[in-house]
Amino acid sequence: TQSPAPSGSAAKGGPSTATAPAASATSPPDRGAVIQPTTEPEAPLTAQEKEAVDIMWRMIDRYGAANRGAVVAAGGNGHRGLVPVLVEAAGRTFEPALALEIARALEKITGSSVGGDFALVDPWYSWMSRQDPPQEELKGFDEWRGELLGSIDPSFRQFIYAGVPARVPIWTVQWGGVVRDGIPPLEFPKTIAAVHADFLQPDEPVFGVTINGESRAYPHRILGWHELVNDQLGGELITFVF
Repeated sequence: TQSPAPSGSAAKGGPSTATAPAASATSPPDRGAVIQPTTEPEAPLTAQEKEAVDIMWRMIDRYGAANRGAVVAAGGNGHRGLVPVLVEAAGRTFEPALALEIARALEKITGSSVGGDFALVDPWYSWMSRQDPPQEELKGFDEWRGELLGSIDPSFRQFIYAGVPARVPIWTVQWGGVVRDGIPPLEFPKTIAAVHADFLQPDEPVFGVTINGESRAYPHRILGWHELVNDQLGGELITFVF
């Protein structure tokens, strides 16, 4: 097992040089290309669903703030796909009266009262993660979310866009508070044999990964400054986050 060697910048918490993206992104398909359908046609939207999609696109204004009229309309519409949309809006308002309206709309839609009237985001994300069947998303939510994150950093649109292949719900992808590579990732760090890693304490936590018979341990004290590492292990390119 090998550990990344301590670097001066990582050990001191300073920035490291990052010349490559933190993670590879799949670019959106060419809108001019002819794409053959591979699944059965989707059922047409109901009137409630159509209205909910319209509300979603009105929820955040061009200045990035929650739209009061859309919040009220969401509560009246009642579609559960509006829950992650309202939670996103809650994270973008510091106005107590509007936060209270968002809380009331969420309660009307779900029948649940979660958290307080202002600190809504974390409690409602926890609530959504516990739902069975899973929390649903409105048609076009992936595109809406990509545009929303793209207003923070245009490169985020490379990660989330209409029709993006996803193995996790789009609503679970959270913004970390910085632009892309705002916290420099650890790029292909040098490693040393574990027996020589005398800079580590015996009980110090590491993150262990084994791929195709090759093992590596990433010390928390180093990875903690970067949050993400791009590396090659067992002949495969990997991105590791915690």
